Amino acid sequence: MKYIRIPFVSSLLLFALAGNGEAAENRQENWYTYWGLGISRVTWPGEANDGVKLLAAFPGVSRTQLSLDLFGFYKPINPNTMVGFIVNGAADRIEYQDTSMQVNLYTYAASAQYFPKEIGEGMFGRADIGLALANAQNNGNDSSYSDPGAGLLVGVGYAHPITDGTRLALNVNYAIRQIEGESWKTLGISLGGLF
Repeated sequence: MKYIRIPFVSSLLLFALAGNGEAAENRQENWYTYWGLGISRVTWPGEANDGVKLLAAFPGVSRTQLSLDLFGFYKPINPNTMVGFIVNGAADRIEYQDTSMQVNLYTYAASAQYFPKEIGEGMFGRADIGLALANAQNNGNDSSYSDPGAGLLVGVGYAHPITDGTRLALNVNYAIRQIEGESWKTLGISLGGLF
């Protein structure tokens, strides 16, 4: 996990430094794309969460949890709101020597983002709702896939224009995925680009 923290903290530092300079012009676009990467905290259903936490505490065991936003495409409906489609994901990987286990959670969602100032600048809120899926892998070989479920995400963030047409966005998102009768929850912090 420390290998992910260093680049992530460095990215956050760059984000903060970008805020100290003079802001670039926030040009409004006809459409936007959004991509993000960060860390997450995955909560497994029921007692499985306690077992995973116990396993991760053993010496030599590493646990990596990621948050992803992929294929985000949005269309503005007014100067403050954009709606579109995004794939939000979370990964939880546990490794010990040559053995690994990974769970990937996805929500293929309709999404909306609201910026009180204007799209791409300042604070914003986000809401996603859509189809949720899970995938489990053992040693990278054996994979199993879930039946579809439902996913919901709510989040807040801050966007800052860094060049004409490019914005960095720092997000905090909370997602719930109801898959095969069980609830998977994730809290993610990510840094993304809105283009």
